[in-house]
Amino acid sequence: MNTKNTTLNKENTNEKRTNAYLRSRVRQLSEELDITKKELAKTQDFYKERLENLNDVVFSIDNEGIFTYLNSAIENMTGYKKEEVIGTPYTRYVHPEDLPGLLEDIKRTIAGERKPYMFRVMKRSGDISYVHTTSRPIIHDGKVTGINGLMVDIAQLKQVEMNLRKERDKAQKYLDVVAVSILATDRDGRIILINKKGCEILGYDESELVGKNFFNAILPEDIRENAREEYRKLMEKETTLNACFESPVQTKDMEIRTFEWNNILLKDDSANIQGLLASGNDITDRKKSIKALLMAKTLSDNAVQMKKDFITTMSHELRTPLNHIIGYSDILCKGDLGPLNTEQKRCMDIVSRSGGRLLMLINAVIEHSQIDQGKIKTEKKEFLLLPVIKNIEASAMPLAKKKNIDLHIILETEIRKIYSDESKFKTILYDLISNAVKFTQEEGKVSVKFTSINEGNLTVIVEDTGIGISTEDQSKLFKPFSQIDSSLTRNFDGVGLGLYIAKEFVEMLGGSIQLESEPGKGSTFTFIIPVNRC
Repeated sequence: MNTKNTTLNKENTNEKRTNAYLRSRVRQLSEELDITKKELAKTQDFYKERLENLNDVVFSIDNEGIFTYLNSAIENMTGYKKEEVIGTPYTRYVHPEDLPGLLEDIKRTIAGERKPYMFRVMKRSGDISYVHTTSRPIIHDGKVTGINGLMVDIAQLKQVEMNLRKERDKAQKYLDVVAVSILATDRDGRIILINKKGCEILGYDESELVGKNFFNAILPEDIRENAREEYRKLMEKETTLNACFESPVQTKDMEIRTFEWNNILLKDDSANIQGLLASGNDITDRKKSIKALLMAKTLSDNAVQMKKDFITTMSHELRTPLNHIIGYSDILCKGDLGPLNTEQKRCMDIVSRSGGRLLMLINAVIEHSQIDQGKIKTEKKEFLLLPVIKNIEASAMPLAKKKNIDLHIILETEIRKIYSDESKFKTILYDLISNAVKFTQEEGKVSVKFTSINEGNLTVIVEDTGIGISTEDQSKLFKPFSQIDSSLTRNFDGVGLGLYIAKEFVEMLGGSIQLESEPGKGSTFTFIIPVNRC
């Protein structure tokens, strides 16, 4: 009995010890499990926090193309909350035009090819954005159950790319629109760029020249080797760049043309020479024009010399006998060699007047020639104004009285002494007054006003009530041998040199002349010259 009890007691004791151990082990395992859960929660929180704070979208889709996971970055990228997208097919958010290509890329990903792909996504707002995606298949028990991936918003990068493309296209347009050839070569002389104008002149398509050796493709055969050697020396810094030079080029049709090249070296960031950029201007026609101009200049010089010879001959051979004709006519008219009857005196008057008119014409032509050749110089000195006015009035008054024109001279200035060229001043006054009288009808009026509107300057205003001049004809008025209407040559004496000479003399004296006129209402010529010694 005692032995049996002892055995039972031992068994109870062992059971209690076992139960105590088991309870202790359960508590230990429970504590370890709690620790594991806490560590797992920490780990989950750690990765969740980082995934949720990523700017890029982390996603998972199953074999049906349904989103099974997304981080919060999807909202910044598309405007959709992740709760709205999870459980929906990814195809809903892909631009329709990009979907076929994306499906092909996904097939390659499932097949094990790691290739990033780019496509457009449709935002909640309806806008389009570019994204770049990398992904890997999800494999369980040897089977693909979906795809994990990372989606990056590359809208800004795409915008930069588009801007760069626009700038490149713009630069190409600039190159194509210029009227000269633009060409670039690398260190070996291969053409790496040529613009539209260059292709047009040379007769090639761009594809026929880019990549070809410049010397073989464009230069005539007889200069290729020398040009190639000079280029090599330039690339190796054995010689300096000739920034501008001329050379012949050969077109696709084997025509030889002359180009003027302007060049700069192409260098990298380390200042190493990488090639040459040149702008070429086709000067073939210009060279021909220069030859033609040289020939024309030679002919012109000969013509000028002939003109000078003619003027010299006219000066000596015509003026001398004309002076004799006029002089002896005057003697005969005065009756110094005996009395003339009425008819004889009338004829001699005609001879004298005609000779005087012809001499005036010859003198005007000679004076124009001297102005044209720059031979007339100004000889300024101080002289009195009133004697000049009286002299001009005495010369012009007979012309005015002959047509019953009221010639009125008005002095409205305190200026009495003038420092200028007296002879040219007289010529200006006489030409303007005689011109006003000539183109004013009988019984008309001509006034000549002397005033000093600006200090140190004398202003002379010659106003008439004559035929007037239209605006379009006024530009012709101061040109040599010009009258505004060919019919005027028949109605009025002269060859159109008076106003030209007057204008030239005014400008020689440092002044200016202007005209105000209207057909049928007369004309007003105003000239201003400085009259003080500088």
